[in-house]
Amino acid sequence: MRSFRKKSVLTVAFCAAMLTSSLGSAYAAVNLEPINAFFNRGVSFVLNGERWKPTDANGKALNVVYYEGANYLPARALAEALKIPIEYDAAAQTIYIGSKPGAKTPIFAAPMEIDNIYAILSRASADTLVNGVSYQEVLKIDQYGDVYFTIDRKYKRLVLDAAVVSPGEHEVDVSLYNASDLAGNAADTVLEKHTVSPEDDSTRMSFNVEGLEKIRIHVQSPNLNPYIYARILDTSYFDNGETASP
Repeated sequence: MRSFRKKSVLTVAFCAAMLTSSLGSAYAAVNLEPINAFFNRGVSFVLNGERWKPTDANGKALNVVYYEGANYLPARALAEALKIPIEYDAAAQTIYIGSKPGAKTPIFAAPMEIDNIYAILSRASADTLVNGVSYQEVLKIDQYGDVYFTIDRKYKRLVLDAAVVSPGEHEVDVSLYNASDLAGNAADTVLEKHTVSPEDDSTRMSFNVEGLEKIRIHVQSPNLNPYIYARILDTSYFDNGETASP
């Protein structure tokens, strides 16, 4: 047991079945190699200061595998405990831990809560025609508004497109806050702020949301003007931080 304690616990995927893979005999013949390993039932874990036991999707306890002096953990159980997204692409035989390269999630496809009577999600043609360009859906904010997105640390960036429409004549501030239940007093601290001008057809903004579980986007005139006529456009998206197209 002393040797177990001296070895680092490696976070690797050791069991393809845990990621619901389906392997044919040809693949197995080329890529799978039998090993002589052991279940190590003597290892216990403390995750972020609390006792933790790895389990599968049905809550069944999973054991650590001990092989050649190292302990191996099931990748999915650990990633989910750390709130890191994990996905298995069976066709490509690739496990993605964290964001998939190039993947984008449209802003209105993310879990969303609107907390203001002046902020309305709309598909009406009168609202989705924004400065001469038609969109399928917009968030209409005529005075001020807050919208919350639950992102569970899945993304690094929010690329947000917004505009001010007629008769709006004031600049609009778009501010990012940490809305996690654990944010405490930090929930009132602006993490980033960008400005949308009524002189532009639309403005693209980039917010760093890496490591955040839940965010709040607050939209309001910097001078507290009552009517702003702002629109958040459905071309906005969350992604893993690649450079936004102009």
